[in-house]
Amino acid sequence: MAAYTTFDLSSKVEIEDKDALDFWMKNFQENTTVSTQTFTEAMLKKFPDENKKVVRVLCKHVICCSSDANKKDVSSREFDKFTWRFGPFAECVKHAQKVFFKEFSRVNGENEYTLVRWYHGFLEDSKGKILENPNKYLVREPKEIDRKHLLTVEYSKTFVQDGKKLLARNKKHLMINRKKNLFVWTTKDGKKQGHWDIEVALKEMTSGREPINSEMWNAVENQSLYQAASYDYDN
Repeated sequence: MAAYTTFDLSSKVEIEDKDALDFWMKNFQENTTVSTQTFTEAMLKKFPDENKKVVRVLCKHVICCSSDANKKDVSSREFDKFTWRFGPFAECVKHAQKVFFKEFSRVNGENEYTLVRWYHGFLEDSKGKILENPNKYLVREPKEIDRKHLLTVEYSKTFVQDGKKLLARNKKHLMINRKKNLFVWTTKDGKKQGHWDIEVALKEMTSGREPINSEMWNAVENQSLYQAASYDYDN
């Protein structure tokens, strides 16, 4: 897959979190896009006590909502959305880690972190992905770029009508409530319900369905894609 560049059409860096804005201006000045490698290096220096793999995967995939191992840039708009969701800035890596990674303890050595399978970032053909994976779910970014407070959850279910086996596609929104540190969704009876653990929220929303493996997860798990990236994850 060829490497590509993101063009942020805004002419001004606008980041709501003051500390995040200071970090961006100190490292990247007025540039609205910066290379993924440069951004990652700055984040690793800013968060030296966090797991390096977690920081690298967040920078390479999660912050820019992309599964492409060859994506070359991070924009200030993408960074603003990330820090809005998981801020304050000083805690954003720690908060995002709890959402996007599963932690496995090791008896002798540093704990291992694995990216969740369900997060697909920006997904152009979510309908096709859903119909190809009956009775499973995925989480993606909303089509509307500026909806920082929402994630979209889609799943399918099979049913029989007039003797025919059919497949229906459902779409729901999961709201990120920063003030209460909750993930909020609407239940079948129209009531709002929230939980601090996104895995619990997704289980309730999808009636316990299994996730569809994302290309992002495949990219992170596939070492050949690591080698194809613009820098080495293991350094």
